[in-house]
Amino acid sequence: MWNKLPGNSVPWTVRLSRCHPLALPMHIGSYAAPFDVYQYITNEDDACSMCVGMRASDMILMGYTKRVIGDHMIKLVLSDMDNTLVPFGREHVSQRTIDAIHACQEQGVDFGPTTGRDRAELASFFRGDRSCYNTAVCANGQKVYYLRSLIFERNLESEPLGRAARYVQSLPGCAFITYRSDGLGDWVGITREEMGSMYDRAFMAGGVYHDELPVYPVAKAGIICLDGQDAIDRLQVKLEGDYPEFSFTNSVANWFDISIRGWTKVEGIRELVATLRLSLDEVCVFGDADNDLTMLEYIPNSCAMANANDNAKAAARWHVGASEDDGVAIALEQIAEAARLCNESGREDIMPEFMH
Repeated sequence: MWNKLPGNSVPWTVRLSRCHPLALPMHIGSYAAPFDVYQYITNEDDACSMCVGMRASDMILMGYTKRVIGDHMIKLVLSDMDNTLVPFGREHVSQRTIDAIHACQEQGVDFGPTTGRDRAELASFFRGDRSCYNTAVCANGQKVYYLRSLIFERNLESEPLGRAARYVQSLPGCAFITYRSDGLGDWVGITREEMGSMYDRAFMAGGVYHDELPVYPVAKAGIICLDGQDAIDRLQVKLEGDYPEFSFTNSVANWFDISIRGWTKVEGIRELVATLRLSLDEVCVFGDADNDLTMLEYIPNSCAMANANDNAKAAARWHVGASEDDGVAIALEQIAEAARLCNESGREDIMPEFMH
């Protein structure tokens, strides 16, 4: 698979065509040494099967070479989706954001969304570019993906979930939704017509109406409630009192994410960081709302959007532009530039501009 070409003019760097930088130590093994030889995949057919669909550009090998090329501070960027990476009302991220993600990847900085959605729902947000979500912390930390593979999963407890579904089904203006592993949603309660625009937001991979929810392992579930905010707040209090196994987070209008009580995005981030053998200060996160608070408090290099709520702004160490102004994209460009300078100079102290 690996074609070794003599005559390396840039020592200590490994260039590849289709392989993801953080993955390489996992499947190159002894081929990673010596470093003074180019290893180059000649075409897509030769690409590592784990990495097909990754960013098709030359990338710097991480892990083994970092002692030589310099430890730039940020090696993993994780971003919330709604009103952080994607402004409300937009169907997908901007092209500038995709380009900035690619720029980070080309310098050995991995990127992934951290979201209440599952990975199957993310394709349309990134215009089908899988390199933008091959790494992902999904279902509010209950599912973690790396190299497109599910590396961690924690499901919701089925018996209380069924009881909660039956209660919500009895309420006017409400729907209870569970999601299959392929992103397809099953729901009980109000009809698709009654949901209006909420249907498209809740069922990005399609949905099926039922009189009674089918039973299968569920990591991701949610509730649509079309009442006003006061009624939504009262419903949240009742649900959390009656079903102590779960948290019901009202992160966007007319919607509750259902997660394991005490389980947050941080738990999923911990699993991913451990898999990649990174330290917390090599991670940067972006968020805007209360469901991001734990990761903004846990990760030293946490960033709140200009449009974030007061809690998120207070929890974050750094602050960037608004979602609608490509705030994350601008920060990613600066992270990529700092990484480039670190890789070229061997220095370890070059910070992204927004961290000055």
